Amino acid sequence: MRSPQPSGTPNGAPGTSPVGEADTGQSWDIAVGPAVRPAVPGAFAPDDTAQGAPSAALLRRVAGFHESGVRSARFLWCEDGRWARCGLELRPGTPGTVALTLSPLPGPPSGLTAREIDIISLVALGLSNREISSRLGTSIRTVTTQVERLLKKLGQDSRAGVSALAVDRDLIRLPIPGGVEHRSGIRVLDIERHSATVSAVAAPTRRGGRRGGRDTLRIGTIAVSGAFAADGCETAQGAALAVSDINTLRHDHGRSVEHVTVRIDPLDEESVRTGLATLVEADVDAITSSYASALSPAVFEFAADFGRTFLHTNTWTRSVDAVREDPRRYGHVFQTCPSETTYQAALLAYLRTRPTPGDHAHRLAVVELDGYGCAVTDRNFETRVREAGWRVTSTHRVGLTVEHVDELIAGVLADRPDVVVLSHLSVETAAELQNAITRHSPNQLTYHIYTPSVPGFARRIEHGGGQVVWSTVTGRPDDPLGRRFTESYARTFGTPPGRSQASAAYDQVRMLHAAFSITGSYHPGAVGGYLRESAYRGVNGTYLFADPGQSVTGYPYGSGDQSLSQPTLTYRLSGDGQEILSVA
Repeated sequence: MRSPQPSGTPNGAPGTSPVGEADTGQSWDIAVGPAVRPAVPGAFAPDDTAQGAPSAALLRRVAGFHESGVRSARFLWCEDGRWARCGLELRPGTPGTVALTLSPLPGPPSGLTAREIDIISLVALGLSNREISSRLGTSIRTVTTQVERLLKKLGQDSRAGVSALAVDRDLIRLPIPGGVEHRSGIRVLDIERHSATVSAVAAPTRRGGRRGGRDTLRIGTIAVSGAFAADGCETAQGAALAVSDINTLRHDHGRSVEHVTVRIDPLDEESVRTGLATLVEADVDAITSSYASALSPAVFEFAADFGRTFLHTNTWTRSVDAVREDPRRYGHVFQTCPSETTYQAALLAYLRTRPTPGDHAHRLAVVELDGYGCAVTDRNFETRVREAGWRVTSTHRVGLTVEHVDELIAGVLADRPDVVVLSHLSVETAAELQNAITRHSPNQLTYHIYTPSVPGFARRIEHGGGQVVWSTVTGRPDDPLGRRFTESYARTFGTPPGRSQASAAYDQVRMLHAAFSITGSYHPGAVGGYLRESAYRGVNGTYLFADPGQSVTGYPYGSGDQSLSQPTLTYRLSGDGQEILSVA
């Protein structure tokens, strides 16, 4: 096995990364204050200077950030022709300390040129074409043409749209050509304004080094908590079992795995911030996660900025689209399951298996969580349902919590649907909806998306005379691998695993370990290249990231090749347990 090589380049230059892939990030704690000792030549250890310690110009922006009073900010940093994404955040509980993360880029992001980034930044500052031309030393006509070209390139109708896009996508570059004189309302620009006059000094106090001297593989796992704690337990325990199995099987020359688990409530910003900061502090080499990045956009953006390999089961098609459209920023992000469109395909397949009722047409009602990656409906849904011989009587989109559940369900059942579809991520909310259906119509057939995979669901529902059927895009089959995993999990934790996240998390860790071991590298570019070019067979099926969006496909609805995809499974839930149905 080759010795692991540190990521990055000897001089910190980002240009040597493979095209379309972000280099690894570096992080520091920065002390800010009037009495802080400024950085002087030779203040950093040889390894620090080799990896590109923060420059004096960047440290001035850190001091300006501290002076501005905002809690966090992200922007592009360009110095001496080298580009990077920069993140600044106040260290909670540590006054006068700013966490600085610097993630080198091969060049300007999003397919833009350096001049276009400058113009975007100056437009966001509110400057006219004449003022921009003066700062850039070019003609007004040239700037006018460049702005018009940018509007088309970015799909915007106005300069205000460009400004909003610059803030939303962190496209504002510092230093700003010509500086910032007045308050702008955009916090990144206020950092630049304060940095010109700040008297406080900023200096690194401790470097969050990339690898130090360790030769182990350190994997971080994000386990959701709060309303999703039951799922988070499955994720944490499945990943921990994989780490235990790897470390038990390795011999003297194998690579051991260290495991860092953080539990975050994706609906609580402070919980998210604290959990992600823990992963940075631990200097993890890769991250596994369930659907935290669907519930909290900050998690998905953190994955992009942190620059380490990130595996998730967030089924939201928006996440796949982001990877496909911006591989330079998201090239190290992989979705280890099919997307939510597979839910619809599995439902339609199930509907086609239902016998024709004798006295009325097939009726279907839908209660669906609005967003977050578990959608069944789309603009073509009713047409496809009609083609399957059914009719949609009503569609109700709800939030993560639902008020007046009985009133909602009474409306859902008013047209006597043959099947009620419940699509939700919260076990408690899904069970509450199911129990309301059972109270109103004990013999009602319901079809759930994903949530019954969590063991706590079956304990929460009241079983009437009807049936509960459900499907998942990533699930544990009843084959030898699935049975072996189930036995090992139950033996270790004293309870059987659920049908989805426990085995998915187990597969993620084992797959990462294989990628790091075979490549012999800690560089996300090498690890990501291996994941894109190889297929891995795990408990939940085969993981192949051949799609530009870097998500796996499902059999039989997304791929006809069962050996290179994950089976999309449909289960029937009863008081006796769960059984897999054949519906394809």
